[in-house]
Amino acid sequence: MQQALLSAGVDLGQYRLIVSRYLNPICKLTIPRGTRTVVDLDDWGYHYAPGAMAMAARLKSTYAAQLAKRQLKRFDAFFFVSPRDQACHLDLPSVLLPNIPFNPPAAPFPQTDNPTLLFVGSLWYPPNREGIDRFLAHSWPAIKAAQPQAHLLLVGAAPPALRQAWEQHPDVSAPGFVDNLDEAYRNAAFTIAPIHSGGGTNIKILESLAYGRACVTTPHCADAFSIGLGNAGLAIALDDALFAEHCIAWMTHPNHHHSAAGKGLTRLRSHYTRALFDERVAQLCALPARTC
Repeated sequence: MQQALLSAGVDLGQYRLIVSRYLNPICKLTIPRGTRTVVDLDDWGYHYAPGAMAMAARLKSTYAAQLAKRQLKRFDAFFFVSPRDQACHLDLPSVLLPNIPFNPPAAPFPQTDNPTLLFVGSLWYPPNREGIDRFLAHSWPAIKAAQPQAHLLLVGAAPPALRQAWEQHPDVSAPGFVDNLDEAYRNAAFTIAPIHSGGGTNIKILESLAYGRACVTTPHCADAFSIGLGNAGLAIALDDALFAEHCIAWMTHPNHHHSAAGKGLTRLRSHYTRALFDERVAQLCALPARTC
């Protein structure tokens, strides 16, 4: 990577600040003394669901994470997007960025009683894929038994064979990647995020609230938003049975998820703003450079 930059005429000594989206690339650079460095540690505290990996693969991944942690002392400051990730590295100069939705609508969509549940995400990503598999196996049958009209829409890129397998379940549609999410959100009563592993903040939840849709999710997801949202806009399920119960309750009493969506949007607009994001970036970049 260093050679590639040199070949492109990039002299790192001409820069006051280098920001890296990932830890791995910046570790491959020779940083000139006095040049400040900031590394984004989104998805840093990756959590594995029970049984999600073979033991050998899990140990290999854990070892790689330990090696990565040894590199942190080389850099000046860090971004986190989750309080639980930042809490593991209180010794590092860092700020917590509000992981704001990228392109939210100007106004939330009107509430609907349409019996459609929505999941949005990259469905090839293991935590999303595993979460959907678990939901379909252990929660969806109970929901369909109690609410026969229920429909599940899975939006996001995934291999055709995987999407076809999901569509074998009753009233499940998996169209893959869509260019515009507006129609999907407009026709959904609420969203689901049955995610039990991974890192970061599952920004799909904040996007859902920005569209005016409450979300049924897991403690793993909700924990990332405990400070900003305070659980507003969320129904949190401790297990698969309770996940189904929350969905059934919201479909039976739509006013409950309508109310939750409004509360979640209020918290979103207070705690996940571009102004706060800019303020914290400026705060971090103002810190002095490392002296070693």
